[in-house]
Amino acid sequence: SIASALTSENFVYENLVLAQQKEVPADATLLIVAGPTSDFLAPEIDMLKAYLARGGKLFVLLDPPAKPDAPELTNLVGLIKEWGIEPGRNVVVDASGVGQIIGTGPEVPVAAKYNPHPITDRFNLLTAYAFARSVSAIPGGANNRFAQNLVETSASSWAETDLKELMTSGGVKPEPEKGDISGPVSLGAAVSAVAEESPADSTANDENKDDAPRPESRLVVMGDSDFASNRWLGISGNRDLFMNAVNRLGRQEN
Repeated sequence: SIASALTSENFVYENLVLAQQKEVPADATLLIVAGPTSDFLAPEIDMLKAYLARGGKLFVLLDPPAKPDAPELTNLVGLIKEWGIEPGRNVVVDASGVGQIIGTGPEVPVAAKYNPHPITDRFNLLTAYAFARSVSAIPGGANNRFAQNLVETSASSWAETDLKELMTSGGVKPEPEKGDISGPVSLGAAVSAVAEESPADSTANDENKDDAPRPESRLVVMGDSDFASNRWLGISGNRDLFMNAVNRLGRQEN
């Protein structure tokens, strides 16, 4: 699988083929997994786990299945769940009509509600997501990690689980009794936790190493990669939200 690594304070961008690596490079400030279409291999997942354990920063933009019978990215989704975030196997439909403002239909949910978080601090712009899935914090957390929802759609939207009906006829309606999630629907979540391991550059002979504060591991997951693509970056707040997430992960909060 291919990820993208941003290194140093100047955010130098590089593609990273994990299968050709022994580990995520130590100088990777941030790792972005954008729109993966195939699952990660077990050794690649182990690299991501090790990267996060030592204070890594990971940004996953996870699209819905391209076809109703497409296999889930089980290994990657499993890693995300370990951090207290649940990607739904669904497609978010927005029946509010607000998409008409930007010339789109119900297949492009539009969000105007943002929960308190450094990424969304004072953020009040519309954002649009073409063909998105739900991504939400797991109630009660997981492994003592507690995520926060970032972006929510309107109350007139829902997450449709009948992908076959949606992709063939488009004539769907919310059916909570069949597993659909009623709106507002969360489209992204973030989680932070103290790193499990000391920084890689710590020296074994440093008598103060145990007293030094460990870095924070950070993970952000969005249920769509298109919102950050060239086609959609011109939509209101899409660019700002994406850059807010990158800057937060890259410890560039200013």
